Amino acid sequence: MVSTFGWLDTDSEQRRKMLEVVDLFKEQSTVDELGIGSIRDALSDALFPGTSYVHTRLRYVLFIPWLLQRAGSTGTPAQMSAEFRKLEYRLITSLLAGGEHTGVIGNTARDRLKRMPSGIYWAALGAWGIRTGEFSTDGYFRREHDYRELESRTLRADDPEARMSLPGTGLDPHLPEPPADLLKSVTFELRPEDEQYLSDRIAAKTKNSMLSWLIYHQPHELPDYFWELENLGDAPEQLQDICDHARRFHTAIYGAVLVYNLLLARKSDKLDYVEAYEDEIDVWRHELASSGALDSWSRTEWWATVRRQNPGIRMLTVQFVDRWLNLIRIDSDVASSPRAAELITARERQIKSGRARLVNQAALDGWSGSSGLGRLDYRWSIAKPYLQDLYNARSAS
Repeated sequence: MVSTFGWLDTDSEQRRKMLEVVDLFKEQSTVDELGIGSIRDALSDALFPGTSYVHTRLRYVLFIPWLLQRAGSTGTPAQMSAEFRKLEYRLITSLLAGGEHTGVIGNTARDRLKRMPSGIYWAALGAWGIRTGEFSTDGYFRREHDYRELESRTLRADDPEARMSLPGTGLDPHLPEPPADLLKSVTFELRPEDEQYLSDRIAAKTKNSMLSWLIYHQPHELPDYFWELENLGDAPEQLQDICDHARRFHTAIYGAVLVYNLLLARKSDKLDYVEAYEDEIDVWRHELASSGALDSWSRTEWWATVRRQNPGIRMLTVQFVDRWLNLIRIDSDVASSPRAAELITARERQIKSGRARLVNQAALDGWSGSSGLGRLDYRWSIAKPYLQDLYNARSAS
C-alpha cells in the first residue's frame, strides 16, 4: 500500500475576505448604500470570476508565485516568510525602475505598505488554478519546508512509488519561468509565454464565463460596458442573457441611487446639489426609456440568474429591488414621488438601522455631496485591462 502525504492548513482566508470588503468601501464606485452588493457580486462572479475591484494589473498573478518560489528556496518557514515580504517591497522598486507607475501597488507607500499584493491577489490565484488548495502564504512556506524534508527522505526510500506520492507545494508546476530582471527593472507587459499560460489557465478555470469567452474571441475594441461589445451576438446564448440582465439592472437601479442622493441633498438644504440631482434624474429617465431596460424583462429569469450564482440572496433585498422596479415601471418621475422617497428611506434604515443618514443628523453631517454614484459595471473595469494585456502580448508575438 502506497503512503500519501498531505497538509491541513488553517489559514487567514476569513481575514483576507474582510480586508477586501474594507478596501471596497474605500472605492467610491463600489460603495453599496442601498444593499444591492450581493446582486452586483453575483453577476460579477458569473461574468468575470477571480477579478476584484482592488486589483490593478494582470501580471501580479505571476509576480506573486515567482516571489513565493524564490523566497521558499531555503531556510525555515519563518525565514521564508520574512524574505517574501522583502521581495514584495523590492518588486515595487523594480516596477518603478521599469517605468511603471499606474497600477503599481505601493508606489507611494513603498516599504510602509501594509496591504501587500499577495493579499490582494491571493483569491485570484486560487480561482484561476495558479495555486491549488486553501492555504495562506505562511501555509505555502510550511508546505515548501515540509516538502523538502519529505523529498529528502523519499530519495532514500526503496519504494519507487513513494516518490510519486509526494504532494505538491500548492503552486501550479506549469508556471512560466520568471524573467531575469524580475527584481531589477520589470514591467506589466506580458511575454508570449506569460500570455499563453494565463490565457489557457484562466479560460479553463472560468469556463462558461464572459471572461473565458473573451480571452479567445477578441473584439475590435473594448467599449465602456461589455454589453456594448460588437461581437456579443457571437457569444453563447446563456452569456448573452446574463449580459442583458446586467445591462437592465445597471440602468434601472441607478435611479434609486440618484434618489438617495437627492433626498440627502434636500435634507441637508444643499440647494445646488438638489438641482443637480434633479437634472441627473431627468437624464436617467431618458436613458431608462430609450434603452428599453424594463421592456419585456422577465423578472423570473432575472432572479433565477442571480440565484444560480448566489442562492443566499436575502428576501429583503429581493423585495426592495422588485418594489423599485414595479414603481419605475408605472412612473419614472421619481424625483417628485413620495413612494420613491419612502422606499429609499425605508431601505436605508433597514440595512443601516440608526446609522442611516436620512434619519441620523450626525451621519448626514458626514455626507460629502455624493455617495455610491458609481455605475454598476460588474468588474468590467478590471477585466478590460486584463484582456487588453493578453491581446497586446498575443499581437506582439
